[in-house]
Amino acid sequence: MADDPVFTETDDLAESWVDVRMTDPQEGEWDVDVVIAEKQVEYVDLRIRPELLEGFFECLFDDLSDERARSLLAATIERQDIDPAMLVDEE
Repeated sequence: MADDPVFTETDDLAESWVDVRMTDPQEGEWDVDVVIAEKQVEYVDLRIRPELLEGFFECLFDDLSDERARSLLAATIERQDIDPAMLVDEE
């Protein structure tokens, strides 16, 4: 049996999925919990260290079109009631 991970291609369009892959993860950077009840996955928790979030978001947004990324950011800013003017760094 080979030690190489197996990646299974999906029949879905590329825009249907956002891929997250961490190469050479260090112990404690990620924590994944899967809860299975009655032979079905109830939920999956992915926990990530706060200092790694920027790279995590970068990975997610690399798979999105610019239009979809802007739409997602705008919706998040609105839902969190964030003033967009507060996001600009003043030097």
